[in-house]
Amino acid sequence: MSAKAIACCVLLILLLMFFVLKGIRSPRVANAGEEQALIITIPLHSGTANTDEQNKQLYALEDRLIVAIKESVAGEYDGNEIGERVFTIYIYGPSAERLFSVVLPILKKFRPPPGSYVIKRYGKSGSKEDRVALDGGDATAG
Repeated sequence: MSAKAIACCVLLILLLMFFVLKGIRSPRVANAGEEQALIITIPLHSGTANTDEQNKQLYALEDRLIVAIKESVAGEYDGNEIGERVFTIYIYGPSAERLFSVVLPILKKFRPPPGSYVIKRYGKSGSKEDRVALDGGDATAG
């Protein structure tokens, strides 16, 4: 190989290393701790032993939320948790307010039972939170 070809290869390798190292030091994706969250809590009518009809309604709600969040590109649906007398849904994204504007019409149509609410969390766990009551589909700041 000629000296000119070797110099070009070395230069190309150095440029490639520069871009790789730059990408490692400045990630483009926000850390999960920096993301905001919506946490939707829906009381279960029958404690932890859900009825088949109640399960169908909750999983249909989940399906509608997943589609709406994906289509809006507002964030990401993370999953659910069935606990002591509650069904909890977790959604994350860069803006809790934007996520809320996407899910509120779906929640109103669903008509959640009394005692249902949404937590809008503005950062990682322990950050400022707002609780919004969902009574029969109507949202009121709480």
